[in-house]
Parts: sequence; C-alpha cells; structure tokens
Amino acid sequence: MGLGLELTGTNATWVFEDDRIEINYSSGLGHPRLLRKLKHRTIPYRAISRASSAGGDGNPQLTLHLRPGADPLTEVAAGQLSDDSEPHQIELEPNQQELAAYYADHINDHCDLNPDSDSPAAHFLVEVDQSPRRLKGYDGEATFDGSAVEFQWHPDASGAKHRSPKRRHELTELAGVEWVKPGLTSGHLLLLPRGERSDAPPADNIRSLLFGFGFGTTANSLPFAAAVLAAIQQAQPGAAAVGGSTDRLMLPAAPQRPEMSREDVLATIRELGQLHADGILTQEEFEQKKRELLDRL
Repeated sequence: MGLGLELTGTNATWVFEDDRIEINYSSGLGHPRLLRKLKHRTIPYRAISRASSAGGDGNPQLTLHLRPGADPLTEVAAGQLSDDSEPHQIELEPNQQELAAYYADHINDHCDLNPDSDSPAAHFLVEVDQSPRRLKGYDGEATFDGSAVEFQWHPDASGAKHRSPKRRHELTELAGVEWVKPGLTSGHLLLLPRGERSDAPPADNIRSLLFGFGFGTTANSLPFAAAVLAAIQQAQPGAAAVGGSTDRLMLPAAPQRPEMSREDVLATIRELGQLHADGILTQEEFEQKKRELLDRL
C-alpha cells in the first residue's frame, strides 16, 4: 500500500503509512463528541488483529479489530460504545462498498505478516494522551497529574467519601480502571486497587467518581480513564518491556451498573419526575427510566 495513501469517509480520514494508520476525525458539529474530542489517533499495524468491511444496503463501513490489550481506550470502553462513536470505524459513501473491501484486504495482508496478530498484546501498542487532566463528575471531581489520581468531593457526595482521609491514589497502588458509560442517572469511573478490593457500591467507594445528570460525558470521561489506565501500566515495573511476560492489567469482565439503595431509587425517580414536569424529559423517556430504576428494587 502506498505511503501516505488516504481514504476519506464521512466521519474520518485514514492515512495509510508503511507501519501504521493515521486517523483524523471529522470536526463538524454533526459528528460524535468523542471523536471530535480525540481529534487524531495513530494505530500501528502490529496492534490490529484484522479488518472487516460491511454495509450492503446502507453506507459501507471499514472497521479495525484491535488485539486485546493493545489499546487502552478500547480496553476501558469494553464494548460500550455505539457504532457512530466507534473510533476505529470509517463510514464511506454508498457507492464505495468495493473500496471498503479493497482496503480491508490490504490491512489484513499487513496483519498476516504479524505472527502475533491473533494473540493478546503483552502491553499497550496504541498511545494515548497522558497529559494532566481534570474530570467533573456528579459527586466530585478527579484530577490526574501523571503519577496519581486525586478526588475532590462535592457537598452531595456520600458520607463515606467525605469521611475518608484518602483522596490521592498513586498509580503504583492501582491495578486497572473500570469505566461504565454515563447515562441519565448512571455510570462511573472506578480505580481498581492492587490486592483486596472494596465491596462498597460506587456511590460510597472512595476510588469511584459517579456520572449522570450531564456529568462525566463519554467524550470527557473515556479519554480520562484511558490515560489513567495507560499510565498505570507504565508505572508497573517491566510493563513496557517489549516481548516481556507482563501480565495484562486487571479489567472487569463486564461493566456493572452502580448499585442503588431503595431510598436512592425512589429519590432518583422523584428527580426524574421533576425533570418531566419541567419539560426536560418526555413522557416516554420518563417512563422508560422509571421502569429501569424500579427493576433495581
């Protein structure tokens, strides 16, 4: 494949270099906020397991399937992203189905040259921005300075969080990160410690920041979580050693919804009722969320 060959889609432009694919995301307001926030990603071929094309009746799509453990962003996302926010998928025009298949074949030719393409990566191969950053949540705020994550709790955070003297969590104390996609009244960031873990629900866990009610949006919280996860791996001795036998970071097998007490469920339903009364939620949105909450009782 020629050096610097470009494939332009409706959501991104992919530039194919000898050893990598440079992805530049479209910046228009009609595109997902996550992709606009990411702006650009570099995907080495050695991080890719395979590529596939699809699209039949709709717009054809070309998708990269990365090796497990190769990308901190997809590791943290754990399959929770919608198709339009998928960072490794480019959408083409309706008449470009053959072009999508052509590029999929060429990417797979590169993957065939890598004997480890079907194996999990021993360490992250895709770089993420690890610059200091801040994340506002529903019950507090988290800051990441490159060596630790520190929480500052809002007045309405749980008593357990306010009573704990520990607000700063060094990367060397952590084993991984759990991210549950933010919803209207759900979602969280949870730092997974080495050794014994707390059984406290996210609302009371001193290593957890709650999302919901507009706080912790995917565009802000997912890159934050990915940056922390990548830094945790780098902070572990030997984690970045090429060809080493480093264990992968411990990640949850499947994201879990935050646990809620009966009082929390009823209080949240009352808040949703007020949002419905104010015209912010439609009747259908209110009834759907109410059913979801009642299912937790």
